Amino acid sequence: MKENIVYIVNPKSGKLSKTKKIRIIENIDPSTKPEIVFSQSLEDAGKKAQEFMLKKYLVVACGGDGFINTIAQKAIDYACNIALLPFGRGNDFARSLDLNTLEKAIDAIRGRNFKSVRYLNVVFSDNNRISLTNAGVGLLSEASFRASQIPVLKGALLYASAALISFINLKTHKYVVTTESQKMEMNNLILAGAASEYTGGGMYIAPDAKKFRDKLNLLFAKKLSRLQAVKLLIMVFSGRHIFHHAVTNTRVRSVKIESLTSDKWSWIVSGDGEYLGELPVTIHLGKKALKIAR
Repeated sequence: MKENIVYIVNPKSGKLSKTKKIRIIENIDPSTKPEIVFSQSLEDAGKKAQEFMLKKYLVVACGGDGFINTIAQKAIDYACNIALLPFGRGNDFARSLDLNTLEKAIDAIRGRNFKSVRYLNVVFSDNNRISLTNAGVGLLSEASFRASQIPVLKGALLYASAALISFINLKTHKYVVTTESQKMEMNNLILAGAASEYTGGGMYIAPDAKKFRDKLNLLFAKKLSRLQAVKLLIMVFSGRHIFHHAVTNTRVRSVKIESLTSDKWSWIVSGDGEYLGELPVTIHLGKKALKIAR
């Protein structure tokens, strides 16, 4: 007998109306009336997920990467399985699991074949967060913030537009980067750790993210001119940027990032399209299980 199921929905995510989202959920299992809960905020979504997990419900996170992140954190805390419906504008986490279409996600919900997935544990001085895709600083964080201020676009076009806006005041920042094998001071345009391949609504930022089971993918780019930076951005769509002379693409077990720059964009850490916290930060793969219907 299958467990009870609840769909926790972000009513504001993506372009689908609330009515359309309800209709999609109702058609997953037409023989039953689904339990649908609309959240008021990310905090509210987390509280509702926790309540249903304690009742042994299967929680389906219906939203974008940041919304799914919130519910995935509860699933890790309470050792519960979850499923997802990609209702967001980017859906990079769903894409990394080959669940980026509603048809595939619905098939996974019906099949309930749960598999462990990779994620990042993002450790700040006063709290811990997770990131399902990647976590980084510099241009990555600035573009994520600017993307959240653009209401009419979605997917890679949204994040590419946000990155181009960020190029107007293109800056590098000085960081101290410490891994298990070395400590480096460097000036970087972008510095990111990745657990999966995609960011920015389908940008193929970390093609090698899953190449080593027990390591995260660490990528950073040195200072470039605006024209070179635009060319590099175009290369990200195919993953060819990892061969660019300004890009370092490596794998590490853990990375600590500290800023030596006062500029606010150098301190902000983003992940899954959301603000996560401020430097210093230590990033490594999550050790507790996160199982999602695939």
